[in-house]
Amino acid sequence: GADSRRANVLLITLDTLRPDHLNTYGYERDTSPSLGELAKDSFVFDRAFTVATNSGPSHATMLTGLYPAQHGLLDNGQEINDETRTLAEILSQSGYDTAGFVGYYALSEESGLDKGFQSFEFHPIVGHDHDEKNPEDDLKGFNAVTGWLEHWIRADEKSPFFIWMHVQNIHGSYDPPPPYNDMFGNISRPQALEGFKDEFDIRCANDLAKAWRAGILPPHFRDEVIALYDGEIRLVDDQLGQIFSSLKSSGVYEDTVIVVLSDHGEVLFEIYENGFYKKGPGHTARYTDTSIHVPLILKPAKVHEFENTGHLGQMVSSVDLVPTLLELLGFQIPKNLPGESLVPVMRQPLSALTKGKIFFHEKPYGVEYTGIRTDQWKFVHKEDEGRESYLLTDLINDPEENHSALSSSKVQEMKALLGEWKKENQFSIQTREMTEAMRTALKEGGYLR
Repeated sequence: GADSRRANVLLITLDTLRPDHLNTYGYERDTSPSLGELAKDSFVFDRAFTVATNSGPSHATMLTGLYPAQHGLLDNGQEINDETRTLAEILSQSGYDTAGFVGYYALSEESGLDKGFQSFEFHPIVGHDHDEKNPEDDLKGFNAVTGWLEHWIRADEKSPFFIWMHVQNIHGSYDPPPPYNDMFGNISRPQALEGFKDEFDIRCANDLAKAWRAGILPPHFRDEVIALYDGEIRLVDDQLGQIFSSLKSSGVYEDTVIVVLSDHGEVLFEIYENGFYKKGPGHTARYTDTSIHVPLILKPAKVHEFENTGHLGQMVSSVDLVPTLLELLGFQIPKNLPGESLVPVMRQPLSALTKGKIFFHEKPYGVEYTGIRTDQWKFVHKEDEGRESYLLTDLINDPEENHSALSSSKVQEMKALLGEWKKENQFSIQTREMTEAMRTALKEGGYLR
C-alpha cells in the first residue's frame, strides 16, 4: 500500500507471561481487563509457542523472524550476527519512526536488538531488592513509552511508528508494589522457615527456588506466590490500559496494529516426574508447555479490513511474527525467513498452516537444546558437553508431561525431522563470547551464579 496507508505497529512483549493467567485465555481471577478489551478487537492465538525459553534468543527471533542458529543469539548475553536484519531496520529504512524500550539487560544494546531503532532506551526495574518499593520504580518503562507516544501524537510532521515495548515486571522475583502486592491475597512478611538458614522472603525468587527445591516450602506459600504473579500481571495490564486509552482518545488506535505476546511462560509449582529437567519454579523445566506456550494477541488496523476477529486454534510459532507483520504492512517477505505469515489463517480461520509442527532451539549456559512439538508429540534433544539425552512425550496420553514415551521408532523419526530442519535452516553455530559487563549484570540480576 501507499505510505499514507501504512499502519503503525505497537509490539508489546510481556516477559514470563503464561497465557492461562489471562482472562481472554479463560483465567477466572481478574488479572487482565485491559488485555481482555483489546482481545475483543483481535485475533487470539490459542496455541502459540516460543522458539526459546531465555529472553535473549526468544526476543531475537521475534524481532528477526529467524531461528537462534540463524540470528546467532543462542543465549542471554550474546549478540545477533552483524548481517542479520531486524524488523526495525526494514521499517526504519521504509520511513517509519522507530522506538524500542526494554527492561532487561540481555535485550539492551549489547544484544544488537537495538538495530534499526532511532530511539532505544533501557529501563531496568529493581528485580532483587525487596525493601519497600515505590510504584514509580516499576513504571519507568511504561512512562517512557507514554512520553514518546505523546510527543509523536503532538508532532505536525510524522511517519507511521513502530514501537517495541518489552515489559520485565512479570518476571520473577514476583514483587509488585502496592496496591498490587495484596490485590489477590495476603502475603506473608519475611520470616524464619524451618530448614532455611536465612530469613525467608516469599518475594525473592532465589529464596523461593531454594526452599521449593529443598522440599521445605509450606503449601500455603504456593497460593501466595501465584497471587503475587497475578498482581504483577494486573499492574502491567492497568498500565497497558492507559496506553490503549490514549491511542483511542487521540484517534490513533484504529490505525495501529497491536501485538501482545510473551517470550516464554513460567512453571508455577507444576511437577514433572520425567527427571529430565531441574525442578521449578521459574522456566527451568524448559520445554514443557508451561514454559513454551505463550499468549499471542494481534489486533489488525482498520485498513486491513478483516470482517471478523476471534480465537484461532492453529499451532503457531514466534518465528511467524515477522512474516505476519511484513505481510500486514504490505512488504515483501524475504525468502530466507523460515516462519510463515499468519495472515492467510486470519483471513480464512479454518484453513491449515503448512507446517503442523513447532521447532525450538537455544543454548542456555552452553547446553544445547533442540526440539519439535506436534499435535501429539514433543521431542527434546539435549547436548551437554558431548553427552546426548532426549525426552519424548506423548501429549495426548500424558498431557501432564510426566513420562518419557518408550517408542524407539518415534524417536528415530523425530531425530530425522530435526536433522532435516537443521539442514533446511543452514545451522552454522558461531557465537560470540559474552562481554564482562554483561556477565556482571547477569550476576547482579541473579541470572548467573
